[in-house]
Amino acid sequence: MMRSIMMKKIFLFSTFFFSWWSCLLHAQPVSDDLPQITGCIALINARVVSAPGKVPVTSNVIIRDGLITHTGPGATIPPDAYRIAADSFYVYPAFIDAFSSIGIKEPESDRPGAASGQGSRGARPSVDEEGNPSLEDAGITPFKSVRATFDPKEKSIADWRAQGFAVAHVVPKGKMIPGKGTVVVLNGKGTDQMLWKEDISIYSQWTGAGGSYPATVIGVMAKWRELYYNASNYVKHQSAYQNATLVSRPQYNQAHEALRPLVKKEMPLYFRAPKVKDISRALEMQKELGMNMVIADAEEAWMLKDRLKSLSLPLILSLHLPEDKSQDQKGKAKGPEGPGQDGPGQDGPKTAATGEKTVAEKSADGTKETKQDSAVVKNPEIEAFEKRRAESLKAHREQAGMLAREGIAYTFGTMSAKPNDFTKTIQTMMEHGLSFDKALSALTTQAATLLGIEKYCGTIETGKMANVIVATKPLFEKESAIRYMIVEGQLYAYEAKEKKKSNTNNVDGAHTLLLGTWTYTIETPDQRREGQFVFTDSQNEITGTISSKESMAGGNNKLDDIVVDGKEASFTFDLDMDGQRMVLEFDLKIDGDTFSGSVSVGSFGSFPIHGIRISPKLN
Repeated sequence: MMRSIMMKKIFLFSTFFFSWWSCLLHAQPVSDDLPQITGCIALINARVVSAPGKVPVTSNVIIRDGLITHTGPGATIPPDAYRIAADSFYVYPAFIDAFSSIGIKEPESDRPGAASGQGSRGARPSVDEEGNPSLEDAGITPFKSVRATFDPKEKSIADWRAQGFAVAHVVPKGKMIPGKGTVVVLNGKGTDQMLWKEDISIYSQWTGAGGSYPATVIGVMAKWRELYYNASNYVKHQSAYQNATLVSRPQYNQAHEALRPLVKKEMPLYFRAPKVKDISRALEMQKELGMNMVIADAEEAWMLKDRLKSLSLPLILSLHLPEDKSQDQKGKAKGPEGPGQDGPGQDGPKTAATGEKTVAEKSADGTKETKQDSAVVKNPEIEAFEKRRAESLKAHREQAGMLAREGIAYTFGTMSAKPNDFTKTIQTMMEHGLSFDKALSALTTQAATLLGIEKYCGTIETGKMANVIVATKPLFEKESAIRYMIVEGQLYAYEAKEKKKSNTNNVDGAHTLLLGTWTYTIETPDQRREGQFVFTDSQNEITGTISSKESMAGGNNKLDDIVVDGKEASFTFDLDMDGQRMVLEFDLKIDGDTFSGSVSVGSFGSFPIHGIRISPKLN
């Protein structure tokens, strides 16, 4: 029986595995491997942090039919429970994403190669008799719902779930007013199963329509005034029509009807405002029009902390941090051109990265020569530029901690962030003043309260939705990893594998060993699978991609965790299939311009791989 099951797995693997881009699994729902005979899960003797500010308490957590039914040291384990010995694990409430585009497909008009017309590039949009473009061409679609462009198989759902997120407030993609936001549970095979609370918000941003009005920030602001006042009059007219006589029937307007809950303060406006100017303009608009507003995706809120504190508007901080570029591309200029840099008629060469200049001196006989130990002149412009950049980077990293100390409540949103950067971003914020309890609160209870779901989510309590993180160590510690995710009772298992470390004393050798384009052949049970690896040097770090001769419909092709040690190399690649992820692990032994080794595919086993470097030829 077991042999039959294993052969079936190998056959299934060989049929879908190497269509890299359209059929792809890091986490596989445990229930897919088990008979569907129980909806009960028991976490036994786990160290449970039930809410932000709580200390870990050794407890059992019982989950049945998507809900937490019992928790505590004495909770009885039901006989039909799927048991997880969790005495070495830490359990936390799963995260809630307050502002994101998880699961949203790109609008057709924004995709490369989309047909021109109706406001897309290459054609002027049609206009009405007053010269106004259609609402869609103007980017004004407050009537659009998430449902229209939500894809339950979209890769970002599995990616963010693997980072600990169980629930997200998702908004459509678009321009000035893309549409309405919806609370989504990151589990399920169909749209109806995943969309939880639809149309709870209106989403807007300072993005113009491009080739038509409103095309600029000033235009967007003017258009918002027009829409809001017209929608307000529309609401008054409707009220008068219903409650008085001799009042003409209100003329229906799709945008005004969609904005009616906003005007009546029954629905908030989530305004995306990353930069300080974006935030300031949004606050001015809120002051003038008076709508309930949430400042979302904020990256520079610290600059307006006093104003934000006085207004007490809900705030969603971006989980994107700017990169530290101060050490990038040694030997290349990073500062502005200007006085003090070398040019015609100046004395000597300048090191571009620092703005330093070697000063040539003349010998006694008048011959010009440059000394190796010559004096160095600093370029004040570049120094000032680097200082400003360092100060800005520091302020971005300290923002979350500083706002928390100021008593300004906030949540986090993933709109501008990448899943693989999430843990590093939180760790960086914690290194710069953000406490663990404040971070956990922003990701759980604060977000639940903002979205009106605190009755159901945000803590580990009896009666609440079973959204749980099971981690190998305390969250956000350097070596911590998620071992299980439970989303509304659905269990996802993740491999917790310690990452290898590069031999840092062999950087040049590593580059010579691995850089270039390689063909590969993987021997699978049914046939050979072929493709290419490309390894490049990006700012003294090896990066790589993978391609296949099979279908290339799109998706991730980036290699991760690239490690070179001696003549051995290893790296990983994430595959995705129907919203699930699997990590492929490559281990190679390199001999000149050839390699051999294996690729491990989780429970499917390992398969031989060999290849040849075809470009460039390295000695």
